[in-house]
Amino acid sequence: MNKLWKLLTEEGKKRKLGGFDALTVKYVAVVMSLYQLAQATFLTIQPQMHYAIHLTFIMVLCALIYTRTFQAHERTSTRIPIEDWIYAAILTAAGVYYCTQMETYLTRMPMVDELSSIEIVIGILTVIAVIGLTKRCMGFVLPSIGCIFLAYALWGHLIPGVLYHRKLLAIDILDQLVFTTNGIYSSPIAAAATYVFMFVMFGSFFAASGAGDFFYKFSMAVAGRYAGGAGKVAIITSGLFGMINGSPTANVVTTGSFTIPMMKKAGYDGIFSGAVTAVAATGGGIMPPIMGTAAFLMVEMAGISYKNIAIAAFVPGVLYYLALLLIVHFRAKKCGLVGLDVSELPSVWGTLKEGWIFLVPLVVLVVMLMKGYTANLSAVVGIAAVIAASWARKETRMHLPQVIKALEDAAKSAVIVSLSCAVAGCVIAGLMTTGLSGKLASLILSLGGNSTLSALILTAAICTLLGMGMPVAAAYCLTAALCIPSLYELGLQPLEAHMFVVYFATLSAITPPVAVASYAAAGISEANAATVGWQACRIGLVSFIVPFIFVFEPMLMVTPDNFCMQSVWIVASATLGVIILCAGLEGYLKREIPMLMRGILVIGGLLLIYPGAVTDYIGLGVLALLVVQQFAGIKLGGK
Repeated sequence: MNKLWKLLTEEGKKRKLGGFDALTVKYVAVVMSLYQLAQATFLTIQPQMHYAIHLTFIMVLCALIYTRTFQAHERTSTRIPIEDWIYAAILTAAGVYYCTQMETYLTRMPMVDELSSIEIVIGILTVIAVIGLTKRCMGFVLPSIGCIFLAYALWGHLIPGVLYHRKLLAIDILDQLVFTTNGIYSSPIAAAATYVFMFVMFGSFFAASGAGDFFYKFSMAVAGRYAGGAGKVAIITSGLFGMINGSPTANVVTTGSFTIPMMKKAGYDGIFSGAVTAVAATGGGIMPPIMGTAAFLMVEMAGISYKNIAIAAFVPGVLYYLALLLIVHFRAKKCGLVGLDVSELPSVWGTLKEGWIFLVPLVVLVVMLMKGYTANLSAVVGIAAVIAASWARKETRMHLPQVIKALEDAAKSAVIVSLSCAVAGCVIAGLMTTGLSGKLASLILSLGGNSTLSALILTAAICTLLGMGMPVAAAYCLTAALCIPSLYELGLQPLEAHMFVVYFATLSAITPPVAVASYAAAGISEANAATVGWQACRIGLVSFIVPFIFVFEPMLMVTPDNFCMQSVWIVASATLGVIILCAGLEGYLKREIPMLMRGILVIGGLLLIYPGAVTDYIGLGVLALLVVQQFAGIKLGGK
């Protein structure tokens, strides 16, 4: 029984290959990245065929890179066993056959024209491979969700009541899953195979160019000298990295390995250091201008331009990082922590003079996206700019080995994202073929009592629950498919609805019980994982509140269309609210704040953040009370 449980639940391990095996994996990964570059520039290919080629590469790489559950021992962790070579060969053959028959699939009528025997075999193999390989690299949670929706499509007609649907033939479900763009090859994999992959590649080249060192030095130069400088350096560094790589856990591991020890050395405790790093690393995925992969998935899923998404997300993103910086600052002042030794810090001017060239690729990328160029073309030009920028200094120049390494890393990094998007496609197929999406929307509305706030809280809970342990891309695709219809029923516009879901899908990385970013940070900070997770939730409280605010008051997402004096006041009051709230959470502003006053400040801060004349007046009254307590020295309640 124990072995069966391990088989069903445990994920595989990443192999540490050498020799011929490593060379083969490198070759496959580099060829895939070169193909993606060709497709993004000059190669004209039918979209569904491109998705199939992309997924075939991804599945082959996963089969070669990750062990199966019972393969995770010394022998198969260092070399690829024969059965996985055979598996990869079968997947390649199936992908080649699928692509050669593409013209037939584009002209046939799904669920009317019969599938041939070989197509049935290929269809079943594709579904099993997507589910099984996702379990290898991610564990059982997402594959289990995919299986539940497929099981519902098969046997939902046996369920009485509101969840009943008409009987569907297994062959028809398979047809929708594999041979149309309503299943595995639907919008999530479409995004993964185009925008997402290209920006993963941009991130790989950016990291390989040595830009990471510039980011770190720049953060040190800007924030290191001030109170709590180590914490502020950690926030800025993690935020900059997070915007580009879009993976909270990977960001924690990359930046936290040097920022967390630095924070602990400066006087912060391990729990606080880990929590700050986790929250900062997670926020990069919702911070413009790049927003990790979230913005590009929204472009595909919501049909909103990148420009509008990035502009709308700016103010909420600034509030997110403002709150985090204030928490770190107030904690430092309360604990008497000073900045880093000025003699050990680089100068701002010297750092910019040495590394300003690395800002050019980011500027090029953002300008092209804002001007309406395609995301693929923008990413390609951005990659070219990274390579060119690296040649500004002898020690950062990207020669052929560095370019090949970046191409290899891009393909390997895309495995988890693309497979999770493929499983999200299975969920979408289960929703679309059974009509479950409409039923779920009605269910969420009925459970929420047709109250917008109740339905939003329920949606946030679903997003957080389903996003636990998943990459942001998969969490967003899955929760968008399940929850967006109900938000539309409430009257939300696409931008508000999708931004709300993106926020909570992203924040699942710091939300216990499966707070993967928090737990990764806990491992580095040598602190209790659960405690770090709850501390991250406290530190990131503003990030859980802001999505509700921009739903009730869309003017918080300032755009050229809604910019006016009212929107300026909404942003100003929200900023004041964040300051008061953070002071209340940490119990410090200019001096320590008594406990009773802290509670009043938290409430007052929330009232200021929430838009409305009455709440603003009450919040301003609390602000006045804080000023009196802090600057006049009047005691309002005991400690």
